[in-house]
Parts: sequence; structure tokens; C-alpha cells
Amino acid sequence: MAKYTQWIIHKGKRILCVNGPGLSEAQYIEAMEEMKQEVLKEKDGALVLADVSGIDMTKAVVDKSKEVVNATKEAGIPNRANVVVGLTGLQRAVAQLFGRGVHFVDTVEQGKEWLVKEDDKRR
Repeated sequence: MAKYTQWIIHKGKRILCVNGPGLSEAQYIEAMEEMKQEVLKEKDGALVLADVSGIDMTKAVVDKSKEVVNATKEAGIPNRANVVVGLTGLQRAVAQLFGRGVHFVDTVEQGKEWLVKEDDKRR
């Protein structure tokens, strides 16, 4: 069983949740690796909700996030809706530089609702 990621069902949609509030740099990197491994198993892509509240945007954190994006892109995994909770101004700007269609919200509930609506629009 994964330590930081879990699949949930919200309004009939299967969402991969990354539970990351307040994680240390090393824990965040482990959480992103878990997320990457789960997404790579999903040949049709995955709806992803990552709660990264309180995470420090260190070089290692940014590099790991880029690695995850590149790995899924190289594997040909389609980009489905992704939402990030808990980033503020400058952090959001940095995340937008390497994100694949990432949307930013303030709460987990907002994230779940946005994912459901966005997935319905795309399908």
C-alpha cells in the first residue's frame, strides 16, 4: 500500500490523491515517485489531485516534479485533468513553468469538484 497516494471515487470519478501537506523535501520526493508509478500504470491517464500545502519549493522538489511530468509524457500517457492544492503566488508561477495543464485551487474539495467538471467537459 502506498504511503502518500490513494485512489478515491468522487461523484463517480476515480481520482489519484497525493496527500502531501507539510511533507519534508525527502517525503515529497517519495510522494511524487508514488504518484508517478501509479500514473504510469494508467494507459488512459489519470485524474490527479495533489495537496502540497506547506511544501517548500526547493530545487529538488521542482526537479522531481519535472521528472514526473517528463516520464508520463515520454510513456505516452494522455494528460487528463490535474489539480494542485496549496500553492501560493510565486510557487504557482514556478509550477506553471513545467505543469501539464495543471489547475490551482485553495482546498481539496474545490479540487475534487473541478476535476469532475473538467473530466466531464473533456469526455
